[in-house]
Amino acid sequence: MEKLKKTQQNLQEEINQLKEKETQLQKSLLLLRSTLESTAHGIITVNLTGDILSCNQKFVEMWQMPNSLMQSQKYLEYQAFFENQLKNPEAYSQIIRQVCNQYDRESYDILELKDGRFFAQYSQPQWLDEEIIGRVWSIWDVTESHCTAELPQLNRQSNLKQTLGPIKQLTQLQGDFISRLCHQLRTPLNVVSFSNSLLTRHISGWNEEKIQPLLVHIQTGVEEITKMLDDVLLLANVEAGKVNYNAKPLNLVAFCNQLIVQMQTSGSRNRINFLPQGDYLTVCIDQKLLEPMIINLLDNAMKYSPSHSVVDLKLYCEGGKVVFLVTDRGIGIPIVDRQRLFEPFYRGSNIHHQPGTGLGLSIVKTLVELQGGDIVVDSEVDVSTTFKIMLPIVTSQL
Repeated sequence: MEKLKKTQQNLQEEINQLKEKETQLQKSLLLLRSTLESTAHGIITVNLTGDILSCNQKFVEMWQMPNSLMQSQKYLEYQAFFENQLKNPEAYSQIIRQVCNQYDRESYDILELKDGRFFAQYSQPQWLDEEIIGRVWSIWDVTESHCTAELPQLNRQSNLKQTLGPIKQLTQLQGDFISRLCHQLRTPLNVVSFSNSLLTRHISGWNEEKIQPLLVHIQTGVEEITKMLDDVLLLANVEAGKVNYNAKPLNLVAFCNQLIVQMQTSGSRNRINFLPQGDYLTVCIDQKLLEPMIINLLDNAMKYSPSHSVVDLKLYCEGGKVVFLVTDRGIGIPIVDRQRLFEPFYRGSNIHHQPGTGLGLSIVKTLVELQGGDIVVDSEVDVSTTFKIMLPIVTSQL
């Protein structure tokens, strides 16, 4: 029983650390919200029934929406509000019907308001894995250009499409980030909550044999959540310019050995085969940037490989660079996915139901580039995948 109490204490400490990370995540979400608020475009997200999920202040100001309407968030109420401001409400209704009938497509339109303003409007479906869960709309005021430049409709549409790049990226960022993060956090949170509930109710009457599996479930769930939050926070800090390169002498062999021990003791059913080459592997490098890079690559290699298969980690110096090679015997990466492999939130077409936010490789590439390095991938579907990281180094004189 003393052992169980000690395990509970350790879990409580990890849960406290998790709460701190959740606080940090809230700050990152506030940063994302600030980005959406600072844009010159109005942005609104709706669910499949058309009810408002979120919108930025610019959208509210452009449509001059009252607080009572925002509190309602009901589709029929704000549709009537929008139509009342439009010069041709029937045309707007037709646009909505077309979107509903072709819900998997993007839309581009110009809206003319009764007060003489013109709004350009763009929308795209909001996906979660392979399922559409809503739609994101962006609008911006084109009154000046529409009224002063008497251009043919074809030119106006061309100009409209040329401005869509940044808007699509912003709306995609909001939709993908919130949807995928919430989806991936839901499973481990449910496991932790359910196991903790059972443990709280039965700890005094159950023996160690019954309690231990619940503790393992809680431990695993906390680790999964912590990993996701760490990835999100790291990427947010890098994008915000809060991560700097600070190289110090590091024994790479000792570093890799310690990292492997850490990962092998976390319950992995795959073996990591470490293959260092050469005698001069103490170099000046930033350990806090190197660690998440190698962890993410090894974690992916084990996640997408058969149980009990071997993952190789090779290390050597060549041409003034330190080289890391991570090779698995897993599912491989289809050619169609390789061009977008390092994009935030992008996930391969053949990973099916494996958990993940799609941030790992984006983090790796971002950190590699922060250090002036390069990363390449070589893969064959259903055979193996190798990631190669090359980082510039300064040999330690110690």
